[in-house]
Amino acid sequence: MKRTVIITFFALMGCIHAFSQNHPKQDEAPVFVPDSLGKYELGINTYFAFDRWMDQSIRSPFEILLRRKIKTDRMLRLRVYGNLSRSRKVEFTTTDMDRLGKYGLAIGHEWLKAINRKWQWYYGLELEGSQDRRHILHERMGWDAATDISFWEKRDNYHHIDRLALSPLAGIRFSLSPRLLFSTEFRLVSSLGRQRITIEDSTKALDEGARYQLQSTGGHTIKENGIRFQPYTGIFLNYRF
Repeated sequence: MKRTVIITFFALMGCIHAFSQNHPKQDEAPVFVPDSLGKYELGINTYFAFDRWMDQSIRSPFEILLRRKIKTDRMLRLRVYGNLSRSRKVEFTTTDMDRLGKYGLAIGHEWLKAINRKWQWYYGLELEGSQDRRHILHERMGWDAATDISFWEKRDNYHHIDRLALSPLAGIRFSLSPRLLFSTEFRLVSSLGRQRITIEDSTKALDEGARYQLQSTGGHTIKENGIRFQPYTGIFLNYRF
């Protein structure tokens, strides 16, 4: 909820500022940054900081966006992101562990439109590929009633997701200075994906130095195709060079 309020406030202030000027003809004229300030923009998504401040349980990915101006009102873009997380919980003879690794790469093209000297809006298109790797482990002490023997048993769940997406996007930019600016955008993500799930059950003796022996394995594949709307993708702090 707090994230929605922030992004709505950011966009609303831009609209108010754009339509409350005393000289509309002068402000409506396109105003673009000269090439002397550089053709590149490097942006870092600040939502990892905002989300952790708003909700300490969120593990937000790290995301970088590089833009290159190819014409006065057109830019190429390269976006890279990733996330690594791990949790472990031990209670008596039971252990639960969850490891997650996610990374992706997106390339795209965007068109800039001036609102006034400080504000711009833009639209574009991205092609994105991503992979998720997750390992969920559950380990506990087992007991065989027939033989009255205790042993260790564990189950490993492996989730592998590969996804390809095409995303129309639109956003707004605000210049703090000739080199520093904020930007935010929303995306409509159309994706094709596949998730492979593998489950392995293993056991080992309680003896010191014993190793797990695989007892059974199984798995299946799920298709993950669909369209999802991302109204909040974070606020980028960009630097021109």
